[in-house]
Amino acid sequence: MQISLRHIEVFHAVMNAGSLTKAAEVMHTSQPTLSRELATLERLLGFTLFERRSRRLFATEKALLFHDEVQRSYVGLQQLVESARAIRDDTNSHVQIACLPLFAQTLLPRMSKRFLQAEPSCRLGCCSLDHSLLMRELLDLRHELGVIEVGVSIDGVEVEEVTVGEEVCVLPAGHPLAAREVIAPGDLDGEDLISYASSDPYRKRFHGLFMDPRFSQHVRLEVTTAEAICAFVLQGIGVALVNPISARAYRDRGLVVRPLSISIPFVVGICRPQGRPMTPLAAVAARLLVEECREMADELSVPGVWTSDR
Repeated sequence: MQISLRHIEVFHAVMNAGSLTKAAEVMHTSQPTLSRELATLERLLGFTLFERRSRRLFATEKALLFHDEVQRSYVGLQQLVESARAIRDDTNSHVQIACLPLFAQTLLPRMSKRFLQAEPSCRLGCCSLDHSLLMRELLDLRHELGVIEVGVSIDGVEVEEVTVGEEVCVLPAGHPLAAREVIAPGDLDGEDLISYASSDPYRKRFHGLFMDPRFSQHVRLEVTTAEAICAFVLQGIGVALVNPISARAYRDRGLVVRPLSISIPFVVGICRPQGRPMTPLAAVAARLLVEECREMADELSVPGVWTSDR
């Protein structure tokens, strides 16, 4: 005899109800029947699920551990049931988007407002992940769309690229370089720098464009996100190069932002797995993401956007 779904349902009901009596009421059966089912499950599992004391059941530590796994399975099963019901009723209106942390705080909120207004019956899922995990989950088909910063090679995905301004230099208030309207690579010579980790492809891209091996030697602090870089610069620890979206968000907190004398385009990529048909709702979300990127680009192209008074 093997463990059946019925055995798991009985165990789950007893754990949730807290007693055989309540579980029997929920399952519309008798206490002796549930008791026999539990005894069979314990025999098949090879360990005790409940201790019987004073005519009551007390879950063992192993029962609690096992129930954790059962609950996870029930969540997955419930999602399958809901998906099947949605497919049957033609109401499968859910779009899942993965993005870098940067876009979860900037681009996605703007796009989500427009999307949910245009599609009031649709649910939207936004998951913030680092680049490597995002690409892995996208290729595993766990998300329909991904929003990334383009700057490294991408295999297995189709990408629509939108240039949203250019990388900028951020400075703490009162820094001598704040007096300049434009920052040249040579201006950063000798400055304490805050940057991404040495293995990060974006740091290699930045520093390679400056063509000066001494640039990396001045990095005093390494962090993982542009938001963290801006926060540390705000504390006066050093200066940095970041994307214009993060820079603009922190400019309102007192960060000084200056354009660079060389062009380093900041390119946003709206991507999806190659060969996977895009649902109509995902296509709407992708279009709105592109439109928001272009609107941000227009906002960042206004003359004097970094040097004018806030």
